[in-house]
Amino acid sequence: MRISSLESQRRFFADAHNQYRPELVLDPPYHTAREIEMVLSALAAGPPGGAVADFGAGTGRLSIPLLQGGYDVCAVDISRESLDRLRALAAGAHGSLTTAATLAEAGRFGAIVGTDILHHVQLEDLLPQVREALEPRGRVVFSEPGGLNPLWYVYLPLLGWEVERGVVNMTIRRLTRFLNAHGFADVRLTGVGLLPRPLFNPVRRLCDLNDAAGDLPFIRHFAYRYLVEARRRR
Repeated sequence: MRISSLESQRRFFADAHNQYRPELVLDPPYHTAREIEMVLSALAAGPPGGAVADFGAGTGRLSIPLLQGGYDVCAVDISRESLDRLRALAAGAHGSLTTAATLAEAGRFGAIVGTDILHHVQLEDLLPQVREALEPRGRVVFSEPGGLNPLWYVYLPLLGWEVERGVVNMTIRRLTRFLNAHGFADVRLTGVGLLPRPLFNPVRRLCDLNDAAGDLPFIRHFAYRYLVEARRRR
């Protein structure tokens, strides 16, 4: 199945088997928790103020930690079923939560974040929408698989190549080019991991070392994942 339209995306993510599991949202494994902390740290390093949109929020892998950190969050997702689960998981969180099906109806934000979403969309269509939804000098922080890491092409066929084919665009060169071409500046990609990160969960020190290896000079082009940061030009 190829995710090639909004309707096919809705159908795909309406199935609970294709959603991020709620137990992993509430108690993420170490490698996921560490990546979430990188996103939160990147947000904290930027200018304060403004609500945060979690684009492609799903069941709340980023939204829940953001809420727990006191952020006001708009969870944006085309899957009503995913957002229903997210709202249930968010009960009692500190920050306020709103939801929307699209960025256009969500409003304006000081920051837009997301995880494992850019490779599911057409970047030339999405990035202008992201830019318009940002306040002046607003920031984006995304985490994505690394398109030049050969190990993804062993694993992804098991998930369904037609669904995950956009991973090929998740490279330093392509992401930088797309972001620069659509009104963003200060583009920064940080490599996170070189080998599959879940393998190192039992030994946190090894997980940390693997993550650091992914951001070494030149090696970062083949990183397992990327933390993608950029700022909207005025």
